[in-house]
Amino acid sequence: MPPEVLEASARALVDYNGMGAGIAELSHRGPELDAVFDETTARVRALMDVPDEYDVLYLQGGATTLFATIPMCFLREQADYLITGEWTLKAAEAARYYGRVNVIGSSEATGFDRNPTGWHPTPGADYLYVCSNETISGTRWSELPSHPSLIVDASSELMARPFDVRRLALLFGGAQKNLGPAGLVLAIVRRDLYERIPSTVPAIFDFRAQAKAGSRLNTPPTFAVYMLLETLRWLEREGGIPEIERRNEQKAALIYEALDELSDFYTPTVTDKPNRSRMNVTFRLPTEALTNQFLQESEARGMIGLKGYRTVGGIRASIYNAMPIEGCAALAELMRDFAETKLSVVSSRKQRPVL
Repeated sequence: MPPEVLEASARALVDYNGMGAGIAELSHRGPELDAVFDETTARVRALMDVPDEYDVLYLQGGATTLFATIPMCFLREQADYLITGEWTLKAAEAARYYGRVNVIGSSEATGFDRNPTGWHPTPGADYLYVCSNETISGTRWSELPSHPSLIVDASSELMARPFDVRRLALLFGGAQKNLGPAGLVLAIVRRDLYERIPSTVPAIFDFRAQAKAGSRLNTPPTFAVYMLLETLRWLEREGGIPEIERRNEQKAALIYEALDELSDFYTPTVTDKPNRSRMNVTFRLPTEALTNQFLQESEARGMIGLKGYRTVGGIRASIYNAMPIEGCAALAELMRDFAETKLSVVSSRKQRPVL
């Protein structure tokens, strides 16, 4: 997270606006939190150009909970899913309890190294579900599919790139990437979806009930909402989403240039270059032993968190909004230094004369 956001939030946690009480100690229905929610919503609408016919909601349970609540509310007969990684796999599995799930495209057979092609939407499907950026495999949709009821999990890309909200039925994401700490989901929902919600859905999982209650049907994670607000203020000071996207493209390019330049040593997870993630650069080294050495060297240079997701291994560089370009440059330098050292060792061994 940006240091300015952490520092401002820390001050508010101790003493909010000189009240002698921290923001997390105040009533979630009091005037102070009313103002926080109102400003947060106004800034989300301004930064993302959210039309009036959409609600901005602050939900709990993480994005994984929405894997279930979305079909619970909106899957009446059948829904289409495009599988590009572990998160869409899990979302499709959660939806099977509520109706027929059509997997109309999947890149699982090739290890999620690309986005599926040649797919066609099912006529009459209630919605099409995609994940804009798969954090584990490192695939992304550079251009989102078109569908009248497109639902997008953008947990790792909200506020990192522009989204045309008018093309979407529902856009959501967990906050623990670019928006703030874990514990909050930001959802932008087109109101005409509400008429699909069955009366049997419990209010706590009902998007319409949450909208009517101003996302305060129960006590929400108020401090997480406040940190989201500070993040949005920071984004505006930095130039908004177009400027952040420009920086993210520049940061990712530094690492991908090194990856492509050293293709005889590093193997990228994603072969579909136009759809390589700008948030999560994933690759492998020739052996597990070299991977461990690379991780040790990265920590020695002050870089942490580069170990790949537990189910796939390898290397994963997560370069969210707050990551400075210097961090990406340092990783690219390490990649070059490490590869050159190891390749020179291999070369020298091959050149030794046989005695």
